Amino acid sequence: MNKRVDMAGLARLAGVSKSTVSRALADSPLVSKATKQVIIDLAAESGYAVNTTARNFRLGRTGIVAVVLTLEPNSPQTTNDPFFMTMIAEIAEQLRDKGYNTLLSHERLTTSQSFLQSQTCQGSDGVIFIGQGRHHDTLNELASAGLPMAVWGAELSGRVYPLVGSDNELGGYLACRHLLSRGCKRIGFMGDLDYPEPQLRYSGYVRALKEAGYADSGQAVEASVSFDPTSARRAMRDYLANNKHIDGLLCCSDVIAISAISLLQELGRRVPEDVSVVGYDNLSLAEITHPTLTSIDQDVPWGAKQLCDSLFSQVNELECSDRLASARLVIRASA
Repeated sequence: MNKRVDMAGLARLAGVSKSTVSRALADSPLVSKATKQVIIDLAAESGYAVNTTARNFRLGRTGIVAVVLTLEPNSPQTTNDPFFMTMIAEIAEQLRDKGYNTLLSHERLTTSQSFLQSQTCQGSDGVIFIGQGRHHDTLNELASAGLPMAVWGAELSGRVYPLVGSDNELGGYLACRHLLSRGCKRIGFMGDLDYPEPQLRYSGYVRALKEAGYADSGQAVEASVSFDPTSARRAMRDYLANNKHIDGLLCCSDVIAISAISLLQELGRRVPEDVSVVGYDNLSLAEITHPTLTSIDQDVPWGAKQLCDSLFSQVNELECSDRLASARLVIRASA
């Protein structure tokens, strides 16, 4: 076929109604996968193209999804954080495949009311929040107000917003247990315990220590380390100088872990011979640092897809459930 057809023509070719064609091309779950594939293949063969402007106008939509990083007003962490950049890129790919544009917003979550009135909220069909920060209550208020939204983060009590994330407690447990299996006896923890995900990772770390019989004797040694590499490096330098007996480190991000390895090498300590190091996120950086970084994988591509699917379920007024993945240890040279 090489003659372009309209939706009515595509419906005739597929032997279905125009509404079924419309739903199939919008990836509606009301159409079976087999029927969707038939319609998508016929659309490609016939040169059919969705008029997204007309569709969005008809549906009262903008064709835009906002992605918001839930950072504190004075946070030194920015969009150049490798985890943020990786997640944003994966989300943008998912949205592109659905015919949507991505609006990356620096809107701060001060109050739910101000956010609902913001250009970010008013100019998009829904919002994906990366992280909860200290805004759990505000996110609950936004969900209660009916905002189509999805949040990447940690399981928290009293939550009413839809969540996508991984098992942070299990991740911390697996990382610490691996360090213990390597013979580490004084294992440090680096992360900002003011945030939900590091808190859960710390809980897993403590659980592994307790199982090994260490925690009751003061084995847990934590450092409050920001996700921002510059701030983290300053805190880590003092921490490592004051804890020279440390022989294992569990770090709450790959960036923190890579900074820690660099500092340890500056201090004349070998990784992993003197200190074994485990990171968190399993970003592409983990494979190119020296030594290559053992890390906890959160499956960011999966998370991005689940965030988008969760959001569009709400946009299409369908039932939405939490989507949580397990954590997986990826062993490399650093531990």
